Amino acid sequence: MTIKTVYFDKASSAHTEKVLDLVKDHLDSNPDIEHLIVATTKGATGLVAAEKFQNKKVIVVSHQTGFAAENVNELTEENRLRIESFGAKVLTATHAFAGVARSIRKELGTWMPTEIIAVALKTFGQGTKVCAEIAMMAADAGLVPVDKDVICVAGTGRGADTAWVIRPTYSQFFPRIRMKACLCKPLEF
Repeated sequence: MTIKTVYFDKASSAHTEKVLDLVKDHLDSNPDIEHLIVATTKGATGLVAAEKFQNKKVIVVSHQTGFAAENVNELTEENRLRIESFGAKVLTATHAFAGVARSIRKELGTWMPTEIIAVALKTFGQGTKVCAEIAMMAADAGLVPVDKDVICVAGTGRGADTAWVIRPTYSQFFPRIRMKACLCKPLEF
């Protein structure tokens, strides 16, 4: 099997359309992949993916409520409704590599294993870390199977610049996740 990996010169939301085109090409060649998991903040990337991939099971993963400010979810209600109108599901949950571990670091200055894992994954780029994270979050929510490959799309900041074929697992079984193929990512991030 040959899988082409595209490397962007630098991280940028300007790559979003190209990332989704690369994902479509891979899905066209691999119709057995049914699920696409897409990270979104305010909803723009999730909306574009939900509209483009109506023939797939799309899960759009937002930031957890309170990520940016107390009692605030950054995903706009308008975008949430529009995403769902295309048949996609929206998942808002605690980030797999954050949660309680992040609170300990922020309050006590002590790094916990999940945040160390996140830092290690970021050596491949922010989007790669997020792809692993959203794969586990979707599995934990029962939205994707753990015995089939999925495609995860994420980015650095806003938009998308990274896509991976992943065999997801539940967060409680993190070492079982398989980052099978990188479809695209930035070289500089």
